[in-house]
Amino acid sequence: MNTGTTRLLFVRHGQTRTSRDGYCCGRTEVPLTEYGVQQAAALAERLRDEPIHALYSSPQQRAIQTATPLARVTGLPLQQREELREMDFGSWEDLPRSELARRDPDLLAAWDRGSWRAWPPDGETPQAVLARLVPCLDEIVKAHTGQTVLIVSHKTVLRLLIGHMLELNLRSSRRLEMEPTGLSEVHLQGDQATLVRYNDTTHIQHLRV
Repeated sequence: MNTGTTRLLFVRHGQTRTSRDGYCCGRTEVPLTEYGVQQAAALAERLRDEPIHALYSSPQQRAIQTATPLARVTGLPLQQREELREMDFGSWEDLPRSELARRDPDLLAAWDRGSWRAWPPDGETPQAVLARLVPCLDEIVKAHTGQTVLIVSHKTVLRLLIGHMLELNLRSSRRLEMEPTGLSEVHLQGDQATLVRYNDTTHIQHLRV
Protein backbone atom coordinates (compact mmCIF):
# COMPACT_ATOMS: atom_id res chain seq x y z
CA MET A 1 0.00 0.00 0.00
CA ASN A 2 1.32 3.43 -0.91
CA THR A 3 2.32 5.63 2.03
CA GLY A 4 -0.30 8.17 0.95
CA THR A 5 -3.10 5.63 1.14
CA THR A 6 -5.48 5.79 4.06
CA ARG A 7 -7.10 2.45 4.85
CA LEU A 8 -10.62 2.63 6.25
CA LEU A 9 -12.17 -0.45 7.85
CA PHE A 10 -15.93 -0.13 8.37
CA VAL A 11 -17.88 -2.48 10.64
CA ARG A 12 -21.59 -2.75 11.28
CA HIS A 13 -22.47 -3.57 14.89
CA GLY A 14 -23.37 -7.12 15.92
CA GLN A 15 -26.82 -8.68 15.94
CA THR A 16 -29.60 -7.12 18.02
CA ARG A 17 -33.21 -8.23 18.42
CA THR A 18 -34.21 -5.50 15.95
CA SER A 19 -31.71 -6.51 13.26
CA ARG A 20 -32.62 -10.16 13.79
CA ASP A 21 -36.38 -9.60 13.56
CA GLY A 22 -36.44 -6.98 10.82
CA TYR A 23 -37.40 -3.90 12.85
CA CYS A 24 -36.45 -0.31 12.08
CA CYS A 25 -33.95 0.81 14.69
CA GLY A 26 -32.24 4.18 14.62
CA ARG A 27 -32.16 6.24 17.80
CA THR A 28 -33.70 3.33 19.77
CA GLU A 29 -31.15 1.86 22.16
CA VAL A 30 -30.94 -1.93 22.05
CA PRO A 31 -28.17 -4.26 23.29
CA LEU A 32 -26.52 -7.02 21.32
CA THR A 33 -28.08 -10.45 21.50
CA GLU A 34 -25.98 -13.30 22.86
CA TYR A 35 -25.19 -14.19 19.25
CA GLY A 36 -24.25 -10.56 18.57
CA VAL A 37 -21.77 -10.67 21.46
CA GLN A 38 -20.23 -13.80 19.91
CA GLN A 39 -20.03 -12.04 16.54
CA ALA A 40 -18.21 -9.09 18.10
CA ALA A 41 -15.73 -11.40 19.83
CA ALA A 42 -15.08 -13.29 16.58
CA LEU A 43 -14.48 -10.04 14.72
CA ALA A 44 -12.03 -8.87 17.38
CA GLU A 45 -10.06 -12.10 17.05
CA ARG A 46 -9.96 -11.69 13.29
CA LEU A 47 -8.57 -8.16 13.57
CA ARG A 48 -6.21 -8.85 16.49
CA ASP A 49 -3.06 -8.69 14.35
CA GLU A 50 -4.20 -5.96 11.94
CA PRO A 51 -2.02 -2.80 12.01
CA ILE A 52 -4.84 -0.49 13.14
CA HIS A 53 -3.92 3.02 14.27
CA ALA A 54 -7.25 4.43 15.47
CA LEU A 55 -10.68 3.14 16.52
CA TYR A 56 -13.87 5.19 16.24
CA SER A 57 -17.45 4.26 17.10
CA SER A 58 -20.99 5.48 17.21
CA PRO A 59 -21.94 6.29 20.83
CA GLN A 60 -24.96 3.96 20.73
CA GLN A 61 -25.01 0.88 22.94
CA ARG A 62 -24.93 -1.76 20.18
CA ALA A 63 -21.95 -0.09 18.49
CA ILE A 64 -20.03 0.35 21.76
CA GLN A 65 -20.63 -3.31 22.66
CA THR A 66 -19.21 -4.30 19.27
CA ALA A 67 -16.24 -1.93 19.48
CA THR A 68 -15.21 -2.76 23.06
CA PRO A 69 -13.62 -6.16 22.23
CA LEU A 70 -11.81 -4.46 19.34
CA ALA A 71 -10.41 -1.84 21.71
CA ARG A 72 -9.30 -4.61 24.04
CA VAL A 73 -7.36 -6.63 21.45
CA THR A 74 -5.84 -3.62 19.67
CA GLY A 75 -5.03 -1.67 22.84
CA LEU A 76 -6.50 1.46 21.22
CA PRO A 77 -8.69 4.04 22.95
CA LEU A 78 -12.30 3.90 21.80
CA GLN A 79 -13.19 7.31 20.36
CA GLN A 80 -16.93 7.95 20.18
CA ARG A 81 -18.38 10.31 17.59
CA GLU A 82 -21.99 11.45 17.76
CA GLU A 83 -22.03 11.88 13.97
CA LEU A 84 -21.63 8.11 13.54
CA ARG A 85 -24.98 7.32 15.23
CA GLU A 86 -27.66 5.58 13.19
CA MET A 87 -30.25 7.45 11.14
CA ASP A 88 -33.29 8.61 13.12
CA PHE A 89 -36.27 6.65 11.77
CA GLY A 90 -38.89 8.91 13.34
CA SER A 91 -42.31 7.28 13.63
CA TRP A 92 -40.91 4.09 12.08
CA GLU A 93 -38.71 3.48 15.13
CA ASP A 94 -38.91 -0.02 16.63
CA LEU A 95 -41.59 -1.18 14.19
CA PRO A 96 -41.44 -4.30 11.98
CA ARG A 97 -41.53 -3.97 8.21
CA SER A 98 -44.91 -5.73 8.16
CA GLU A 99 -46.37 -2.86 10.19
CA LEU A 100 -44.69 -0.25 7.99
CA ALA A 101 -46.10 -1.95 4.90
CA ARG A 102 -49.58 -1.67 6.43
CA ARG A 103 -49.19 1.95 7.54
CA ASP A 104 -47.14 3.51 4.74
CA PRO A 105 -47.01 1.10 1.78
CA ASP A 106 -46.22 3.74 -0.86
CA LEU A 107 -43.64 5.52 1.26
CA LEU A 108 -41.97 2.25 2.23
CA ALA A 109 -41.78 1.22 -1.43
CA ALA A 110 -40.23 4.59 -2.35
CA TRP A 111 -37.76 4.25 0.55
CA ASP A 112 -36.78 0.77 -0.61
CA ARG A 113 -36.18 2.16 -4.12
CA GLY A 114 -33.90 4.83 -2.69
CA SER A 115 -36.02 7.75 -3.86
CA TRP A 116 -34.51 11.11 -2.95
CA ARG A 117 -37.99 12.18 -1.80
CA ALA A 118 -38.51 9.30 0.65
CA TRP A 119 -37.62 9.19 4.35
CA PRO A 120 -39.34 8.04 7.55
CA PRO A 121 -42.03 10.43 8.87
CA ASP A 122 -40.57 12.75 11.53
CA GLY A 123 -37.16 11.16 10.93
CA GLU A 124 -33.92 12.18 9.25
CA THR A 125 -33.49 12.39 5.53
CA PRO A 126 -30.62 10.43 3.96
CA GLN A 127 -29.22 13.77 2.84
CA ALA A 128 -29.19 15.02 6.46
CA VAL A 129 -27.39 11.89 7.56
CA LEU A 130 -24.71 12.45 4.95
CA ALA A 131 -24.45 16.10 5.98
CA ARG A 132 -23.25 15.05 9.44
CA LEU A 133 -21.26 12.00 8.32
CA VAL A 134 -19.09 13.47 5.58
CA PRO A 135 -17.45 16.26 7.63
CA CYS A 136 -16.83 13.78 10.45
CA LEU A 137 -15.12 11.30 8.13
CA ASP A 138 -13.09 14.07 6.53
CA GLU A 139 -11.84 15.11 9.97
CA ILE A 140 -10.92 11.51 10.80
CA VAL A 141 -9.08 11.04 7.52
CA LYS A 142 -7.12 14.27 7.97
CA ALA A 143 -6.06 13.11 11.43
CA HIS A 144 -4.93 9.68 10.17
CA THR A 145 -3.73 10.15 6.60
CA GLY A 146 -1.67 7.15 5.51
CA GLN A 147 -2.88 5.05 8.45
CA THR A 148 -5.48 2.35 9.06
CA VAL A 149 -8.67 3.44 10.82
CA LEU A 150 -11.44 1.17 12.13
CA ILE A 151 -14.94 2.64 12.33
CA VAL A 152 -17.88 0.86 14.01
CA SER A 153 -21.31 2.15 13.09
CA HIS A 154 -24.70 1.14 11.67
CA LYS A 155 -26.24 -0.30 8.50
CA THR A 156 -27.94 2.77 7.01
CA VAL A 157 -25.12 5.08 8.01
CA LEU A 158 -22.42 2.88 6.53
CA ARG A 159 -24.08 2.13 3.25
CA LEU A 160 -24.88 5.83 2.77
CA LEU A 161 -21.31 6.79 3.61
CA ILE A 162 -19.61 4.10 1.52
CA GLY A 163 -22.02 4.77 -1.34
CA HIS A 164 -21.20 8.48 -1.17
CA MET A 165 -17.46 7.78 -1.21
CA LEU A 166 -17.92 5.58 -4.28
CA GLU A 167 -20.05 8.29 -5.94
CA LEU A 168 -23.20 6.16 -5.96
CA ASN A 169 -26.61 7.82 -5.96
CA LEU A 170 -29.17 7.15 -3.20
CA ARG A 171 -30.97 4.54 -5.28
CA SER A 172 -27.76 2.58 -5.79
CA SER A 173 -26.60 2.87 -2.17
CA ARG A 174 -29.92 1.39 -0.99
CA ARG A 175 -28.92 -1.84 -2.72
CA LEU A 176 -25.77 -2.18 -0.62
CA GLU A 177 -26.50 -4.91 1.91
CA MET A 178 -24.62 -5.17 5.18
CA GLU A 179 -24.80 -7.97 7.73
CA PRO A 180 -24.10 -7.66 11.48
CA THR A 181 -20.31 -7.35 11.99
CA GLY A 182 -19.88 -7.24 8.22
CA LEU A 183 -16.41 -5.87 7.45
CA SER A 184 -15.83 -3.48 4.56
CA GLU A 185 -12.61 -1.81 3.45
CA VAL A 186 -12.06 1.37 1.44
CA HIS A 187 -8.68 2.80 0.45
CA LEU A 188 -8.35 6.55 0.01
CA GLN A 189 -5.74 8.41 -1.98
CA GLY A 190 -6.65 12.08 -1.92
CA ASP A 191 -10.32 12.17 -2.88
CA GLN A 192 -10.18 8.88 -4.78
CA ALA A 193 -11.88 5.95 -3.01
CA THR A 194 -11.35 2.30 -3.92
CA LEU A 195 -13.56 -0.45 -2.50
CA VAL A 196 -11.32 -3.37 -1.52
CA ARG A 197 -13.88 -5.60 0.20
CA TYR A 198 -17.50 -5.30 1.22
CA ASN A 199 -19.67 -7.01 3.86
CA ASP A 200 -17.09 -9.71 4.61
CA THR A 201 -18.50 -12.06 7.27
CA THR A 202 -16.05 -14.96 7.05
CA HIS A 203 -15.12 -14.46 10.72
CA ILE A 204 -18.59 -15.56 11.89
CA GLN A 205 -19.15 -18.51 9.56
CA HIS A 206 -18.17 -20.97 12.32
CA LEU A 207 -20.66 -19.58 14.84
CA ARG A 208 -23.97 -21.25 15.64
CA VAL A 209 -27.07 -19.06 15.82
